[in-house]
Amino acid sequence: MDQIKQKRIVQPTPSALIDETGTPLFGTFQSPFPSFNLLDYKSKNPFRRLLNHLRLTEWQAIEVRTGSGIFLMAIYRFGVLNIHLVLFYETKTKTLKVWNHTNVIIPKSKPSKSLMNGSKSTFQSGKKFSQIVNRYEEGMVSACGYTKNQKHKDISYDFRLHQISQPSIVNIPIKDNYPIYTEKDLFGFEGSIKIDGVEMIDGDTYAILDDHRGYYPRHSGYDWVTSFGKKEIAGKTTPFGLNCTDFRLNSNQDLYNENGFWDESNFHILDNVGFTHEINGLSIKNHHGVQLSFETLATHKVSLNLLLFKIDYKLHVGLLSGTIETENNGTVVFDKDLALCEYRYTII
Repeated sequence: MDQIKQKRIVQPTPSALIDETGTPLFGTFQSPFPSFNLLDYKSKNPFRRLLNHLRLTEWQAIEVRTGSGIFLMAIYRFGVLNIHLVLFYETKTKTLKVWNHTNVIIPKSKPSKSLMNGSKSTFQSGKKFSQIVNRYEEGMVSACGYTKNQKHKDISYDFRLHQISQPSIVNIPIKDNYPIYTEKDLFGFEGSIKIDGVEMIDGDTYAILDDHRGYYPRHSGYDWVTSFGKKEIAGKTTPFGLNCTDFRLNSNQDLYNENGFWDESNFHILDNVGFTHEINGLSIKNHHGVQLSFETLATHKVSLNLLLFKIDYKLHVGLLSGTIETENNGTVVFDKDLALCEYRYTII
């Protein structure tokens, strides 16, 4: 574990993601960036530089784990593509309810310019609305929204989040030094999520906020898994969150990855992991103490194949089992913990 820490040294956060020469600043950082100046990125291909505004992928997502199930809301924009995704998996009924809205050209998704000073991510389309207000300098985030469809009727949400732990902030080089920035944080929760007027917040509730921005190569993708709530570590019950991702075109995952777990005060790094897809789930492993299996309960799929543009996306809700070793030779045990898992492959 000490060797991993030496490779992934946390650096002071510079004033911008891209320096004055158009070069991305890669690494692991202490605090949120005051400026997401990704449009200043200068790729090796001059033609691609002219299309930065069409190639930039940006999203903010909030995942909430409560006694009733797991909630996700995402505001996503790629070029002219706008996505607003809301879902709730209810553990009592074992049902996944999805509200998914996609449109092109008209910019209905507007990701925030930063994560500070009240900067907002919004989606607005008719009777569908979501807003995330970012005040990371205060350790606070708030969100509200509502949407409906014929199958699952309506969902509304209004809540406030307070930061529990240190964040995970990385800027990762993908093939040919494409920058992929991601920040994830564990939060406490206060507020409401209602489906058809019925309150879904029940018992201890926690959230993870996922901010993601950058440029993907033409062929790219990743695997990702997260689980969070309360967990016993070294005989003490603590708020907990796990994050593991495999960016397939990251050729130097030893130095650049976002893998680790949160407890009530800190983010603890884990080494790069490998995902193996199986009939009804997957396994997530490495040689430094990560031995996990994921059993799929429900899946939301998005498939688009428009000749030069393709998306193959699966968001799974499932159960996570296994163990991870901590830096103090301790063990974190997962016993069918509710979790989220993503698979993404794109041609863009």
